[in-house]
Amino acid sequence: MNRSATCVILAAGLFFSWNEVPAQDKYAALNKAELEKCLAKLPAGTRHEHVMMPLRDGVKLATDIFRPAQGAGPWPVMLLRTPYSRFDPRPLHEMNPEPCVLVVQNQRGRYGSEGTPPRDSFANEVEDGFDAIEWCAQQKWCSGKVAMWGPSGHGISPSNAVWSKAPHLVAVNVSITGDDAYLHWCFNNGARRAFYSWMGQRNQQVTDWPRPTTIPFDLKARQAFLAKQAADNKVYLLASAGWYDLFSEGALDAFEALAPNGRAFVTVGPGGHGPIGGDLKYPSPPRPKDAQIPTIKQLMAGQELKQAKSALVYFLMGDTQERSAPGNIWKVSNTWPVPHTPTDYFLHQDGTLAASKPTDKTASLTFTYEPKDPAPSLGGNYAVGTKSGPLDQRPAKDRKDILRFVTAPLTEPLGITGKVWADLHFTSDVPDTMFVVKLVDIYPDGCEAIVRESAGLARYHQGLDKPAPIEPGKPYSLKLDLWSTALVFNKGHRIGVYVTSSSKEAYEVHPNTFEPVKSMDQAKAARNTIHLSTEHPSKVVLPVIAKAGWLKP
Repeated sequence: MNRSATCVILAAGLFFSWNEVPAQDKYAALNKAELEKCLAKLPAGTRHEHVMMPLRDGVKLATDIFRPAQGAGPWPVMLLRTPYSRFDPRPLHEMNPEPCVLVVQNQRGRYGSEGTPPRDSFANEVEDGFDAIEWCAQQKWCSGKVAMWGPSGHGISPSNAVWSKAPHLVAVNVSITGDDAYLHWCFNNGARRAFYSWMGQRNQQVTDWPRPTTIPFDLKARQAFLAKQAADNKVYLLASAGWYDLFSEGALDAFEALAPNGRAFVTVGPGGHGPIGGDLKYPSPPRPKDAQIPTIKQLMAGQELKQAKSALVYFLMGDTQERSAPGNIWKVSNTWPVPHTPTDYFLHQDGTLAASKPTDKTASLTFTYEPKDPAPSLGGNYAVGTKSGPLDQRPAKDRKDILRFVTAPLTEPLGITGKVWADLHFTSDVPDTMFVVKLVDIYPDGCEAIVRESAGLARYHQGLDKPAPIEPGKPYSLKLDLWSTALVFNKGHRIGVYVTSSSKEAYEVHPNTFEPVKSMDQAKAARNTIHLSTEHPSKVVLPVIAKAGWLKP
């Protein structure tokens, strides 16, 4: 193909030059240069076609097909479905040097594709992915084997296509992404994440006000869906994530569901959504030799795997300042969660955190949360790049709206691997408010490195699907999912838990109202009380692992 010549586009069975591109694909017409760049990165002579691929509901999606220069095939297909530019040749790198067809397609409502994506949901991606996969499989140039690929936003479609059980989908390879818009992208325990604004890139109307932004969610229905679609699922899942990535729990949720099939291979490192910040620099030891992760090329070629079990390869973090400290090693597990003992650490009125239960019948601590002066976000997994990671919390530790609970220095290392929970008992003088909990690793030199952070709204004390206002002065409990981690708190370190009601920029600043308000002028200050008594004990639950689980080989 002469790349300097006019490209030929196939649409509705007719041929058009660039000057005659159909109106429905304005993006293709406006991005001739981008297409040319894509072609320049593909093998010489690559043949290109453009089609509007129909879905089952009649919506047509802008689709570009790149076939090898010679022959009629059939070839395997690498499919990229994306909300971003579809002129991305990178999926072919998964198959090189084997010839294959690259099909790149925009999701509904994006860059020339018809339709509108549902608000606050990726639910349509399961059926849309099924239709796209099976459409490819029906083409003469397809061998009947389709693989999908994608990091971050590119990864939404393939991670959802896993649950479609499309007969011709062999494998997906995704990274730093999640398949559920509510759970992995936009909300934590019902609290709107700052990353919710990304939904605006999917043609959604996203504004900062009114607040609070609340959407009920049926968690049991989600769990039932995963169980059903994971059963006898033949797709190979290749995924990678980081403990400080925006969507880290997405990879673990998928692995947990698919691991019994022996076809899930997930890697979780100590990174984030790009480079992380903070003073802690995790080492890069070699990965264990028993961590056999197949490639898309091997799977599409039908090569028999050496192991019949799924594999989760994860980095168990540790003290970065002491070279001989336990942790900072790669581990391999065939299941998730790994064996652990849920261990309670109770919050006490004197600011201590301990395994011992409270003995005071009336203990509590109260702070004033002022929405017009929110506590800042410092690291964690809320952002892209160096704003995320194990950042030091000391710049905010003396704020009067942060309750700080700390253990005594550990006499022995303590390893945890799995999901961290917080169980708060509280009262407030407003009909709704937010609570934020942080898990912190406090080094002997004073560095207070964040490990996990999450938030939740008081209105969901009965569950995410049952929002209700709270009564002033009445005690309630709120169970918060802080997502998962893998870390060894070293000897001499202290474990910290911070409780507050804001974390700007990680979460939307809550105005302390049940009904939405249109500006901060309508926000109210709240007196929030955390109960620490025998009847209403607040605690965190850590997934403690046995010593053998964190010893270096």
